[in-house]
Amino acid sequence: MKKCLSAFLAAVLVLSLAACGSAPAPAPAPASSADASGAPESSASTARAGKINLIIGTGGVGGTYYPLGGALAKVWTSNMEGVSVAAQSTGASVENTALIENNEIELGLTQNDLAEYAIKGEYMFDKEYKKLKVIGRLYSEDIQVFVREDAGINSISDMKGKRISLSYPGSGANANAEQILGVFGITPDDVKAEYPSNSDTADRIKDGLLDGMLTTTGAPNATFQEMCMSAKVKLLSFTDEELDQIIAKYPFFAKKTLPAGMYEGQTEDVHTVCVQSILVASADLDEDLVYDLTKTLWENQGELSGMLAALNDLSVDKALDGITVDYHPGAIKYYKEIGKM
Repeated sequence: MKKCLSAFLAAVLVLSLAACGSAPAPAPAPASSADASGAPESSASTARAGKINLIIGTGGVGGTYYPLGGALAKVWTSNMEGVSVAAQSTGASVENTALIENNEIELGLTQNDLAEYAIKGEYMFDKEYKKLKVIGRLYSEDIQVFVREDAGINSISDMKGKRISLSYPGSGANANAEQILGVFGITPDDVKAEYPSNSDTADRIKDGLLDGMLTTTGAPNATFQEMCMSAKVKLLSFTDEELDQIIAKYPFFAKKTLPAGMYEGQTEDVHTVCVQSILVASADLDEDLVYDLTKTLWENQGELSGMLAALNDLSVDKALDGITVDYHPGAIKYYKEIGKM
């Protein structure tokens, strides 16, 4: 027994001494990149197992930002080695700006007008946001005013006292809705304002629980196309004088015509205004990475256009249109390379 114990202790001593001179033990495997909610963990320019994981903030599931973000994520992940991009549903423009500022996402979709507000700390932004940098303009976002045919609404002024959706709070669509109402001397208190998502708004209009809505999104929008096929609704059109009034007060708006037939029952062109949807990135993202993101985006613009009807005017030739805030250095590098900047 003593001989066995001595041999055992000797063996332990040999192994212990060997361990002192060996390489450190391998680090434990990294945790999954998904948190408890199932969303990928955000980490700007950080590779996990050789891969860079990025998140793009989109919008509500019934709007254009959500499928657009998914399309962008797919194109980047499929065409960029070592990069994985996940799309995350958010409250859209305003929330995406805050998430980028707080290092919770690296990429986002927003409106050109709201990007300027964020940089200056105006309107719905209570401070100056420093991390928002532009990659490029994607498409026009159109002010669309749908009303039930039986609601007795033929102009914005007729909305007083009616049940009107002004889109979800904190979104660019909500800001634009209140701006448009204001041009006509109407406040949210003058209407029976509600603030549901686009999909909930469409359902409530179909069920007769809302009289109308103002929203900002790419046209045609699939949610509203389905709504027009299921309920008797119409799109309001602005007169030339009304359009001039809107643009005089808010110069970031531009005139836009929605051609007849875009929605079920739309027999005439509808005249409205639009802003621009832009892709933004955190200033903290590596310049070369953003260069590759920008390059991949525009080299695959044909594939993206085929994924979403709102992207019918997606073009690198319009990538600088309507932008009034700074571009990311990586995007600048690409645009200079192709002679656009």
